[in-house]
Amino acid sequence: MKCRLNILFALVSLPLIGIGQEVPTLAQLAERAILKSHSLANAELDIQSERETRSSIKETYLPRVEASGKFAHLNTDVLVDLPTTTLPILNIPLFDGNERFQSRSNLWISDITASAVLFTGTKAPKFGKALDHKIRAQEIMLEKGRQEIIDQVSTAYDQLALLRQVQLVLEESSRRLDIEKKTAEKAFGYGLITSYELTKIAVAEATLAARQQEYEGKRGLLIRQLHQLTDIPMDSLDAIEHTLHPYSLATNSGGIDNRPEIAALDAAIEANRYKVQAERTHWIPQVQALARVGYYGLTDGSLKTPYTLPVSGQPIHLGANRLQAFPSYMVGVGFRWNLFDGLQGKRAVNKARIEVQKAENERQEAEELLNLNLVKAQTEYELANKQVVTGQTRLNTAQKALDIAQKESRVGLIKPAERIAAETDYQQAALDYYQVVFNQRRAAYRLLMATGDLTLEKLN
Repeated sequence: MKCRLNILFALVSLPLIGIGQEVPTLAQLAERAILKSHSLANAELDIQSERETRSSIKETYLPRVEASGKFAHLNTDVLVDLPTTTLPILNIPLFDGNERFQSRSNLWISDITASAVLFTGTKAPKFGKALDHKIRAQEIMLEKGRQEIIDQVSTAYDQLALLRQVQLVLEESSRRLDIEKKTAEKAFGYGLITSYELTKIAVAEATLAARQQEYEGKRGLLIRQLHQLTDIPMDSLDAIEHTLHPYSLATNSGGIDNRPEIAALDAAIEANRYKVQAERTHWIPQVQALARVGYYGLTDGSLKTPYTLPVSGQPIHLGANRLQAFPSYMVGVGFRWNLFDGLQGKRAVNKARIEVQKAENERQEAEELLNLNLVKAQTEYELANKQVVTGQTRLNTAQKALDIAQKESRVGLIKPAERIAAETDYQQAALDYYQVVFNQRRAAYRLLMATGDLTLEKLN
């Protein structure tokens, strides 16, 4: 969350980015896309949720205070069957067989209880450390999400630049074809060329027009894609004019040590190890302190007995208007010791150990795959560099051939069809060269991702 706030501050300080007054750079586009990303936002919310859980573990030792109150009306018949005895002097027999007593009263109870955990058997601290490492793993994986967004934005940005270069090539070819068409029409009027040769120029013009329409459609789609990623107005995005050029990286790129996946899996392994330690504490006793202050009251109590007074013969009834105990205090410390839990604790430890083994296997597999991916990225980058050199040579050769064809066409040494063929060859060589440059840049970015070094500072 702190990272997103820093990015937000940086964006606010940008000079009127996104309001149509300044053309955004690639780094600014990537920053805006990272800020807007809903997947990153949800990942950060997951981290925030885990932090709340971590806070609850820290609060295990905070006291809990509860207040409760109860009221009950008691109406009870009590049947007593005790050995018969006789009151001395009065000679009144008691408990002569089954005797029934009737009791009625109102019971009032209220109390405030405070309890606090004093010792969890070290389970809470160990679970807390496990959760710390889990949160660390989630935070590291945010970097992987940022790199993926940077790659997505840079790809669209380079595609815009590629289309811009395509547009320039098509415009140059269109201007040369216009000149060639005028010359060919005059030559056709004088009977110097055939209608077939004139038609070749019309075919070339139609091909150019089709490519121009394709360019406009793709560019519009890319601008909408960048708008969806960044929320920058489309008029600002439409003003982007980026020139494609190869991206040069150091020959000996780093390994996979900076890959976020490796660091995240290391943190996950540590988290599972702490979980094993926490589960091992199932046999350690837990200690809790308790304090209570309460009110206990009995009102309108009555007890009807089956006995009568010896002289008057009146039934003996006992009663109490009010009987209370307040304040009633209780303070103590108790413990719970799980001496045998039916092997449930052992099973929990075994399951936690299995999770450690799974995490270690995942790390080993990830390391192998990431090393393989690094070799693949390095190979593709080296091949792309060679293709750039080859494409540049082909483009230079096609440019020379076009210059020669233009000169020879002016003096009538070659036919218009041959001139159009040279134009087509140059056009294709130029388009292929810029495509090769685009591919080389993507290979460079993939290599940066393979080493975990694709950051905003590395954008080119």
